[in-house]
Amino acid sequence: MSDFRGYAAFELEERTEEDCSRVGAGFLSLGLGTPRVWRNGVVALAHAQRVMTPEDRAERQPIEDSAGRVILFDGYLFEPSPLIADLGLRPQTPDSQIAAAWLDRYGFDALPKLKGDYCFALWDTRERRLYVLVAPMAQRIVYWYARPKGFWFATTLSALHQFPSVPKTLDPLQLALHFTASVADPADTLYKDIRLVPPGTYLTADTHGVREQTFWRLDTRRRLSLPTPQAYVETARDLLDQAVQRSLRCAAPPGVLMSGGLDSSGVAATAARLLDPARLSTYTVEPPPGHAIGSRTGWYDQERPYVEALAARYPNIHSHFCHSTDPASIEMDPTPFFVAGSRMQFTANQIGWFDPACRAAQQNGHAVLLTGGAGNLTLSFNGLRGLGDFARTGRLDKLIQLLPGAARFRQGTLWGTLKTEVLLPALPPKLRAALWRWRHPGEEPSTKYAAIRSDFAREVGLSAVREALGDDALSLYTTDSRKLIAHLVGAQRVRPIESHRMITAYYGFEIRDPLGDPDLTEFCLAIPREHYLLGGVQRSLARRVLADRLPPALLAERGYGQQNPEWFARLSAQRESFAADIERLANVPLAADMLDLPRLKQLIDTWPTDAETAQARRFDYQVLLTRAVQTGRFIRWATGGNQ
Repeated sequence: MSDFRGYAAFELEERTEEDCSRVGAGFLSLGLGTPRVWRNGVVALAHAQRVMTPEDRAERQPIEDSAGRVILFDGYLFEPSPLIADLGLRPQTPDSQIAAAWLDRYGFDALPKLKGDYCFALWDTRERRLYVLVAPMAQRIVYWYARPKGFWFATTLSALHQFPSVPKTLDPLQLALHFTASVADPADTLYKDIRLVPPGTYLTADTHGVREQTFWRLDTRRRLSLPTPQAYVETARDLLDQAVQRSLRCAAPPGVLMSGGLDSSGVAATAARLLDPARLSTYTVEPPPGHAIGSRTGWYDQERPYVEALAARYPNIHSHFCHSTDPASIEMDPTPFFVAGSRMQFTANQIGWFDPACRAAQQNGHAVLLTGGAGNLTLSFNGLRGLGDFARTGRLDKLIQLLPGAARFRQGTLWGTLKTEVLLPALPPKLRAALWRWRHPGEEPSTKYAAIRSDFAREVGLSAVREALGDDALSLYTTDSRKLIAHLVGAQRVRPIESHRMITAYYGFEIRDPLGDPDLTEFCLAIPREHYLLGGVQRSLARRVLADRLPPALLAERGYGQQNPEWFARLSAQRESFAADIERLANVPLAADMLDLPRLKQLIDTWPTDAETAQARRFDYQVLLTRAVQTGRFIRWATGGNQ
């Protein structure tokens, strides 16, 4: 990922010497080259390159074409060669120039056909108009701030905040939405008056103001019917191969952040087949020797046997196993994340567990790390919410046929599966929220999964916003599995993209997720729901698709691998720092207003005695406590608190 920023002063009074001098300041991201700057009397643009593809070495952005348009580009096109031939460009033309030439010929209306993982900004000198765009399903976003006669933008919040004219005022409502993992408008940010351009969106800015337009979104009404179950498998395999091939377009061999599960193993196996005989390095985090780990029904904590089985099947896979005995520095002090991204990173403790693997990949010179994070919503969707689709559409025959096997697959009960996947999601959200309030007088549903004060949730409008969205804060959403997935890989996915951008800034490598490829995602959303539960087998499609490339033992595994299984030991090492920060946050007004500090103190005071005992309260400590503390640390940093 490269970085860019710029501003347009459509009237002289919006042009300041401070902004002009800061446009070329160094970006707060690791691995970037020296910024290059282009200016005229209206705009100032800057671009700093990070080499991700071979063609990036020839990039000299910002670039100006013969029509007087200047482009800033970050990312890569999936298949540049056909585009180069179609446009009559020279071989090895950088992607920024391909995109500019393509837009000149086909225009913005054809944008869904320009496939890739990219964002760009284009200044049209003749029209005195700025365009900012993010590709469908891209792992990129662009932040922006506008006044009536001025417009500022950047690929990271920290780069945008380097402009003195851009305010840095936190928005309490957006802070509460982010903290409770809620999304109202995906273009909103933690800061008042600062928005972002989500994937599949472009905006224009000129003297008439800013106009935003969505040009692509997942179609939940589309249906795909193929003649046989095997036809779905073969089509999915082709799309998986295509998605991984696209992600391998990089200047140096990528690494794979790998577990023993279906998703990352499927990505690694596919990449190994496509790269053979070239080496593919994988990085797996495992518990350090001798650490006590609490048992968890339906989960396993040793990834190594499955990773080694895959490596035995593909000789070009070189496995790296990593662990740490102490918390990572960013767990104890996430300030470097805040500086790099100007936003909170409440998963800092989870990222800290991955830190040894990230450091190993960094030391081995990888510019790209592949993951399989989107798989649970695409190729390896477990199919359970599809049961609600059958009930909702009157397909009771399918529900009766598949429900018993789906329930037994992971030792669930028939009633428990029916209640969780069909009946509760079918209740109106307002009724679910009302039932919660009846059982928990005075508390808002948001408090179930977040240490947020109920009165704060009401005062800033969080409860009203969630109610208007039909979101009961209980993570049930809807019985329509396609709408649920479209929300999670669309609006909700913007927040993980922001986190990935911070990780790139901190470690210097780009994260790519082939299982979030737009063509693969569209296919997985459109096919009949029963293909995810054939024979009552959860994640049936992925198991059948990957049968030609994964070891039998991995395909047959019914449990889920635990991330950070030694979490209790890691958090126990941070108990004192958590306690100290909770005390300090009482003196940070916004943090004290939002966070349920008494609840957090009680967790500190009732700390479990050992890993086995702690497992019953895993969510309270591993998720609720750490997210609250890391959020409080961000508020303290962002508001200048020094207590």
